[in-house]
Amino acid sequence: MLCPSCGHDNLPGADHCAECQTSLMQEDVPVALIRTRIEQSLSEDTVESLRPATAVSVAEDTPLDAAVRIMREKRIGCLLVTDSGGKLSGILTERDLLNKVAGQVDDLARHAVREFMVPRPETVRADELLAYALQRMKVGDHRHLPLVDEEGRPTQIISSRDIINYLASLVKGIV
Repeated sequence: MLCPSCGHDNLPGADHCAECQTSLMQEDVPVALIRTRIEQSLSEDTVESLRPATAVSVAEDTPLDAAVRIMREKRIGCLLVTDSGGKLSGILTERDLLNKVAGQVDDLARHAVREFMVPRPETVRADELLAYALQRMKVGDHRHLPLVDEEGRPTQIISSRDIINYLASLVKGIV
């Protein structure tokens, strides 16, 4: 029997792979296949595999009430904030609105997005590995990760939900 983890050809009836000690018991094989498929995907597939959504951007001086309205209308969890040259300068998320604005700011129209955004957010490019993007999200505790072009202009965005859906599709193809 071929090991689903390392591909070693084991003797028929073996309980564990002689090469990597992965269980070859019938009930354990799907788990090993899932783990192998996910590991392979994370180390070989790029961020582009997630089919990132087009970024929704606003200028730094956008009034906060307009930003909230855009997020509600488009049903999105964040806005990418750009400077006068169109380069990414920050990100405004639902979490920022809850932690920095709700119950603390009375007139949203009198405040600009730049006052509450997270400046210089972590970014990735579409051609970077999924493992790198996932690691950046985990380390920084980010739910959203902007994709930028070579000039630093926002192009797309990925979310933790995108990664969960992608991994679920990998598992669905195995089980």
